Amino acid sequence: MSGDTQQAQKAFVQEKDDIIQDVLHEEDLYKILGAPRGASAAELRRCYLERSKICHPDKPPFHPESTSAFQRLGFAFDILRSPSARRTYDRASKPTSSSLPDKTTFLGGEHTFRSAVEAILQEFMTGDFVIVRRWLESLHAQYPNLVSEEVVINVERSFIRIRELVLTTRTYALLIYIELGRIHRVQKRLMGLRYLDIVGRARLSVHLVRVTLAVPMRVDRALKQREEKAWRAKVAGLQARGIATTETMGQAGILNDRTAAAVA
Repeated sequence: MSGDTQQAQKAFVQEKDDIIQDVLHEEDLYKILGAPRGASAAELRRCYLERSKICHPDKPPFHPESTSAFQRLGFAFDILRSPSARRTYDRASKPTSSSLPDKTTFLGGEHTFRSAVEAILQEFMTGDFVIVRRWLESLHAQYPNLVSEEVVINVERSFIRIRELVLTTRTYALLIYIELGRIHRVQKRLMGLRYLDIVGRARLSVHLVRVTLAVPMRVDRALKQREEKAWRAKVAGLQARGIATTETMGQAGILNDRTAAAVA
């Protein structure tokens, strides 16, 4: 291998690492894509493709953080290519003053990521969630003992609670983003069907409902597991100091037992 080839390879490895680190540590979605705020849809796509080719996990040379960077690029592009989500993000991430260009109007730089997830969630809640609500109400009418009015209300409240988690906890924002990605893929398939494909639309609508109901179930499970882990650590700490406890673990999660059983 010639010296020029080795030099070129080293330069590419360094470029890949620089871009991956930039993607992982940058909070502004435009900067993640390497695009200006005034970029057109075509320019956003071009920037996304250029960086995704470099960050792709299957693209040599291997980089341990390429998968995380590639997912983050996809997230940024999914937000900014949607006109309504982009408008919501632009409003939420607008700088408060020229002297603080990297600070946003809420929660500082961290808000740029969470507000984007909230934008997708809000768009879904005012759109396709109507299908889910109607389906639950239909089940309530047919099987009131299985799907009570309380269950229908609790499912809708769980998504409101999920919005609160997105705004306050980045860990759950990432989890919810992954779940919303599953919903988005079903939505795209649904929109791709012909208008007269009634059977196909009915089948995918039911699938959309199932994927949607999985969101509060997974978030509920994650919250309960976190609470259980914290509780066990607390009990173990008290026992290590010879202190007995009669307390019981508090109620965690966003679904009550009846709702969890109904949507499982």
